[in-house]
Amino acid sequence: MTLVRLLLFALLGGGAGAGHFAALGRSVDVLVRGGPPLASIALLLGRVTLTGGVLALAALNGWPALLAAFAGFLAARQAMMRRAGEGR
Repeated sequence: MTLVRLLLFALLGGGAGAGHFAALGRSVDVLVRGGPPLASIALLLGRVTLTGGVLALAALNGWPALLAAFAGFLAARQAMMRRAGEGR
């Protein structure tokens, strides 16, 4: 597997992670503010589908691709946690 493909999987994982954690934040906001429960359920299903799909696609391309995608996912988590901490 080439370095370029690994970087692309890392970016794909990072994008999926950013989407996952942004949807998680929105879902918590909906629950806390008393929004419609179906919105929270839809966000949950979208989060799980997006994350599972990206990681499954990476896994089909081998363990290095899966590791790169997961590293991107964790980097996005760290960035979103830092961003959420600045909002306080």
